[in-house]
Amino acid sequence: MMGQTRRPELPTLDSGLTLLEVDDRATGALHSLVLDHLLLEDGSVVWVDAHDHGTTQPLAQIAPSMRLLERIAVARGFTPWQHYSLLRDLPLDGRTTLVVLPAIDYFYRSEDCSNREGKRMFTAVCTLIADLAATAEIPIVLTRTAADAFTAVLDDHVNDVIHCEFTSFGPRFTGDDFETLVYPLEGGTIQTTLAYWQRILTARQSALTATQPEVATRGAD
Repeated sequence: MMGQTRRPELPTLDSGLTLLEVDDRATGALHSLVLDHLLLEDGSVVWVDAHDHGTTQPLAQIAPSMRLLERIAVARGFTPWQHYSLLRDLPLDGRTTLVVLPAIDYFYRSEDCSNREGKRMFTAVCTLIADLAATAEIPIVLTRTAADAFTAVLDDHVNDVIHCEFTSFGPRFTGDDFETLVYPLEGGTIQTTLAYWQRILTARQSALTATQPEVATRGAD
């Protein structure tokens, strides 16, 4: 129960490349945005995983309905070349409404390739996903392991940046034209656990049930 809190709101994901910059303490922020997108939109999600962000457990813990998970296809590579191949040959179709690319730079910093080769491949990846976003006209949300000289090339391709930071009032999402605050007041305790995000999405689903019955029906068990 959210008690006297206002209805939770999460940022919506627009077409193009959206970079999510996350405070490490706000665990589950990316997962919550993806599941919220599925609550709002028809279709499916393609998730190209890196650094074990796409494990089933956190998604299952957060999801207000297990049927949402059936609409997420997770692809995994284990080397920079496999990861690049997955991005080059993404299985998108007319029902794909979102692509998720966590830790986009992870493999290209690894010891599997030299620093020079890693930079070259990462630059190619940035161009590839920017072209994909423009061609497919769908949102692509991504994160990176660090904002430094290695990933600076990514900044030229990003359309929107969303920041998620932990505050004394809970996680705060901010962007160029919005600020989303969620204040769980009951007991005065702020959590950033997966259970916290599950409560947010459950409240979101309840709000959609009241305003958009057809959306809520798709996500109901």
